[in-house]
Amino acid sequence: MGLRAREIVLSPAAAKALEGLERSHDPGLTSIGRRIRSLKSILLADCPHGEVVNKEAVSKRLRERYELENLFVEDLPSFWRLLYTIIRDRGERYIVVVEIVDHRAYSRWFPGRGR
Repeated sequence: MGLRAREIVLSPAAAKALEGLERSHDPGLTSIGRRIRSLKSILLADCPHGEVVNKEAVSKRLRERYELENLFVEDLPSFWRLLYTIIRDRGERYIVVVEIVDHRAYSRWFPGRGR
């Protein structure tokens, strides 16, 4: 049994991206939205499920924008990525999805990660 989280919260940017994916007429994009929704139960049961991003690899802009202390990446279909952090509040863990991005945006933030 993994480390459980109480709730998943979407940042405004992540909520906007998910809405765009789910409203798309492109079946590839809607499948990404479905995959994100299906990750909810997995992440709540095991919040550090994704790949840990080394602190030094996180851009200063991204780190400061979301006040990140840790960052995890979940791979999505079509080379999209879900970026999230785990926070603790009053003894409870919460997952905050900070960004849902395509390969191009991810590569700008994490050049040379070979993904």
